[in-house]
Amino acid sequence: MANEIMNRNNDIRDWFNNDPWMNSFPALFGDNFSTSNSLKTDIKESDKDYQVRVDMPDFDKKNIDISYNDNTLTVSGHRDDFADHNDKNGDVIMSERSSGRFARQYHLPAVDTDSIKASYANGVLSVTLPKMVKSEDSAHHIEIG
Repeated sequence: MANEIMNRNNDIRDWFNNDPWMNSFPALFGDNFSTSNSLKTDIKESDKDYQVRVDMPDFDKKNIDISYNDNTLTVSGHRDDFADHNDKNGDVIMSERSSGRFARQYHLPAVDTDSIKASYANGVLSVTLPKMVKSEDSAHHIEIG
């Protein structure tokens, strides 16, 4: 039941995140550039539905947008700049948390769009996308008028 397109996308993303040459970019271009700065996601598929869980720490729920169109789930949002660049003892010497706009898309076909449910708790967005119910009777008789 694995979604072949999703697997290819994840293989490419994993290559970028695990390739030593690609991971040397932060050293070349500063700490603000990272190939692994995307929204980390787990997707489960069962006979009944897809379950998508996306790590979105420090996002305000009102800044998260979810849509499903043309067999594609899109999760996007923005996280404001962090205001704690200074502390009581001086300047922060390292900051790895990023701010700005983030988005991911997932190809999940044959979804019952009226029954999609989403929740957000503890920095994790959970989306359940029920699959379309296949009719037992696939034949459809057409009257001649």
